[in-house]
Amino acid sequence: MILEKKSGYRKNFSLSVTFIVLISILFILSLFLAFNYSKKSIENEFVSEKVNVLEQSIKPYNEFFQNKMPEVSYYNGFLDSSTASKFVDTVVLKYPFISKVTFYDTEVKNTPVRDGINANHLGIGPKYIYQFGKGINPDSIKLYSEDNTNSFDVSDDFNAMAYKLATFVGQLDTATVPTQEELFTNFSVVNSNDNKISYLNIPRREDLKAYKQMMMRKLNPAPIYQQDMMVFQLDPGKIKIINTRPLLYQSIKVEPMTYDPI
Repeated sequence: MILEKKSGYRKNFSLSVTFIVLISILFILSLFLAFNYSKKSIENEFVSEKVNVLEQSIKPYNEFFQNKMPEVSYYNGFLDSSTASKFVDTVVLKYPFISKVTFYDTEVKNTPVRDGINANHLGIGPKYIYQFGKGINPDSIKLYSEDNTNSFDVSDDFNAMAYKLATFVGQLDTATVPTQEELFTNFSVVNSNDNKISYLNIPRREDLKAYKQMMMRKLNPAPIYQQDMMVFQLDPGKIKIINTRPLLYQSIKVEPMTYDPI
């Protein structure tokens, strides 16, 4: 009788040990799976939240590019050094990542220009060139004038935009109305290598038709139209990084990306 009790006790003890071991294994396995799941979830969140950080950080840039910069067109080409300076002051104050702005007071003529682009009978050239921004010496604001052409090279920035305007006019179908997207694309140039954005005020439809006529033949009297072009020099280091998830990202910084040539 005593032997049967001892045998039953041993069987129950072995079963208990087996049960405890099994529970321990399942517990450890569940911890391992939970750890992997949490790790994967955090990794996915780490990657996905980068988009939110990027969107919030470049929100001022998008606002400038989509809303503020096109305000140049509101002046219909009649900006001068004074009004351009006031416009740039508001831009630089609100968007610190803009370090300098070069303003090209431009004329579109029915006669050849010495500096700029000539396309048949259409001439596109600067009348004055000014630069504005923080730390610019007052003596260095005026860079170019028709009376003093040796003081500054018109540069590729202006010629690239003038060429786009001449090409657009040459291909223009006066019977159709260009879309706003076409106009914005053709009158803005983003130079990511030099951190520049060039923008030419969008001509009115009547002006574009006149440019087409001026390109095709000599008009009498020879008309002169005004255009405004601005080149915004950007400083990416001045873009404020907004960390929307400080518990997820300990630090965020902007670094230039370089690629080795193939």
